[in-house]
Amino acid sequence: MKLFKLKRPCWLGWRFLISLLLVIALLAFSVPWRRVWQRVKVPVLVQCFRHGPAATRRYAAIFLAFSDGDKKMIVSVLLPGLKDKDEGVREMTAIALGDIHQEPEQVVPALFACIDAETNPASLVPNYALGAIGHFSTNARPWSPILMGMIESNRFHYWLNPLGVLNSIDPEVVKPLLEKRDADYSNGVKQAQAHFDEVARRRALFLRTNVPPANSAALTNAPLADPHP
Repeated sequence: MKLFKLKRPCWLGWRFLISLLLVIALLAFSVPWRRVWQRVKVPVLVQCFRHGPAATRRYAAIFLAFSDGDKKMIVSVLLPGLKDKDEGVREMTAIALGDIHQEPEQVVPALFACIDAETNPASLVPNYALGAIGHFSTNARPWSPILMGMIESNRFHYWLNPLGVLNSIDPEVVKPLLEKRDADYSNGVKQAQAHFDEVARRRALFLRTNVPPANSAALTNAPLADPHP
């Protein structure tokens, strides 16, 4: 009897543990975890974007752009990211705001301010901010004079495409600029081709006569016309 009394509590403990595990398993399968995650996902991402480290804030910005949350609220959360001290966060924030492309009255001026505030010439932030403005298409037309002023002041580097963005915003305004760009490019290509043709002609003459033509070195080393003025 004493041995039986000592083992009984142990069996009761196992039975209780097994019953508890069965209850937890049943609850796990019965709770709609997908719905729960959908409810908590956006608040979690907002907190990650506001308070997480730089790498977390970058990913949170993109995930927020593609979430099912209220876009107006998400835009208000993302806007401060354009002034973040981390360059990567500023880049991802600009991309996210372009993907959402809503609330142009708030977002487009903030993107222009972000471009204007960038001091690092090697930064890609202006590129992403410019692309984000292009996503607004004609909704950004009221700000086309600002973009035009930036283009005329050579605010952008050669690897950016401000004319393409302006073309998506206001095709009529950008049309003469595109025609001028194409004409300048064509003239630059023609000048470069003429330069190479003349160098080839003089070299061929030298091979035939063995007499270097006058000013051949100056012509050969002359700088080529820039096809992207």
